[in-house]
Amino acid sequence: MQQQPQWVGIDVSKANLDVYLRPSGKQFQFNNQTSGIVELIEQLQAFEIKQVILEASGGLELEAAQALQEQGYAISIINPRQGRDFAKASGKLAKTDRIDAAVLAHFGQAMQPAVTVLPNANEQTLQEFVTRRRQLVDMLAAEKNRQSSLRGKMRQDVEAHLEWLEKRIEQLDREIEELSQEQEQWRCRIKVLKSVPGIGKVIATTLVAALPELGQVSDKRISALVGVAPFNRESGKYRGSRTIWGGRSRVRSVLYMGVLVAVRHNRILKSFYARLLAGGKAKKVALIACMHKLLRILNAMVRDGETWRVPASTD
Repeated sequence: MQQQPQWVGIDVSKANLDVYLRPSGKQFQFNNQTSGIVELIEQLQAFEIKQVILEASGGLELEAAQALQEQGYAISIINPRQGRDFAKASGKLAKTDRIDAAVLAHFGQAMQPAVTVLPNANEQTLQEFVTRRRQLVDMLAAEKNRQSSLRGKMRQDVEAHLEWLEKRIEQLDREIEELSQEQEQWRCRIKVLKSVPGIGKVIATTLVAALPELGQVSDKRISALVGVAPFNRESGKYRGSRTIWGGRSRVRSVLYMGVLVAVRHNRILKSFYARLLAGGKAKKVALIACMHKLLRILNAMVRDGETWRVPASTD
């Protein structure tokens, strides 16, 4: 066992896992299949591993990341933009799989990103069900848009597809409901979330599936994960408007839909939204601020296991 801690960068492709250890400089390549992942873990056992850094690669990284996490390794899955920006800042303009693996290891050592906790098998199943429902809803909306411009046989074909989609979505809703009730923790979280005016069953289930960190991390961290934390844009005398970027777009989308309802029916957010508009904020900016506030409220409620109640102060 080597005593010097190693930061591991893994560049993931459909076929291979290119691995780089820093500071030892060791390089390996394994196939991105179960057999190759087993070899990877066996090879890493000869080193003291500090952290393993991978980029999100459309799901290609998940099997390796899950196996590494199960073996007790601290992993971090970062946005590819972070890795690319770090490479440019480090003067690494060339791009190959081996170079990218080395950049990821360097990124881990220099930036020490937060550890990613992957969902367990049950959580993954719930995520897949919720994702599939969203895909079908998107297909339903697209087919409805096409329906108005079609005639005759093609219109009948679209109408038959619409009927099938509606039935399948209803079936998925029942399956998601059954699945979400199997776990006591999920039942409690969904009950807490649904108690908030503006948060319905679909939004609550999506938050449980796609944002398992809710109630487990700080308000600042949860806002960054979702991508509703505003970032300053200032330099010298320049004062730009603050912007949001990054984060989990799917969570942000359902949260936005919840806020549209909440600013009409939730006393706290309705008052907050009105004050922002009265202060000259644009509607979109005010809605994003309400999303931020709603997320912090939900985070505290799930953390404390408390259902909705109107606070004494509405600030």
